[in-house]
Amino acid sequence: MYDQRKIKDKLFFVFVLSVSIIAVTLMLHMIFVTLSNGIPVILRAGLGFFTSIPPTPLSKNIGGIAPALAGSFIMTLTSLPVSISLAFFSAVLTTEFPRNPLSIIIDVVAKSLASIPTIVVSMVIYLIVVVPMGKFSALAGVLALTIISLPYSYTYISTYLRSIPATYREAAYSIAMGRWRTIISVFVPIIRRGLLITVLMTSARILGETAAILFVTGRYRLGVSVSLLDPTDAVPLLIFDYMLTPYKNFQEISWAAASLLLLSYLIIFTTTKFLVKEVKL
Repeated sequence: MYDQRKIKDKLFFVFVLSVSIIAVTLMLHMIFVTLSNGIPVILRAGLGFFTSIPPTPLSKNIGGIAPALAGSFIMTLTSLPVSISLAFFSAVLTTEFPRNPLSIIIDVVAKSLASIPTIVVSMVIYLIVVVPMGKFSALAGVLALTIISLPYSYTYISTYLRSIPATYREAAYSIAMGRWRTIISVFVPIIRRGLLITVLMTSARILGETAAILFVTGRYRLGVSVSLLDPTDAVPLLIFDYMLTPYKNFQEISWAAASLLLLSYLIIFTTTKFLVKEVKL
């Protein structure tokens, strides 16, 4: 019996190790292919890759992704604080008053939003924002990105708040601290690293989203738009559109943009892993 268990244990270890090696190999292959196709294009284009508009199909110049970069930057900077703020107050409500009917509704809705296909969110925003406005806009993209990122922010923050031992609450109440002051002065400092993780992971979720903004931003690539009320572009949308074209220069721009997005993700995940350590209670 002992030998059989030992053999099963070794077989299971070999199986898990083999699957892990396959997964890591595929991931490294994807990273290598993306960077090897994209980095040379960025180096060849130079600063123009970040400051120029995309090329025309017959252009000999590589061009750049300035409109997409500006659009992604503006929409991320606008939707991120909104998503984090709504998620924080929602998480506080559901953790402090878990039996309140509103808390129950918020928790159910937030968890349900995470399972809705993001392209459905894009269609809904198109109907309730783009159609009444009569034009595509960065604002519509911000609303769509806020909706799809909110469940993730809420889940992170509520998990961190629920992980705080009850003794901290009891100690705060024992020195006559109110509920809100306890949250701000005691709980927030405890989970500050968790909040930073939430900001980083929510940023990654927003930066890479494609389907949620597919029908709402307008893909404006003739110039750099900085207004929330005007059409704009985003890096994932540019990658999606240009990779499907038969033009070589468009495909090169797509590879370069994908490399830039991938490097952004690697920086975010590396920061989360090595700079933001686990909170010790």
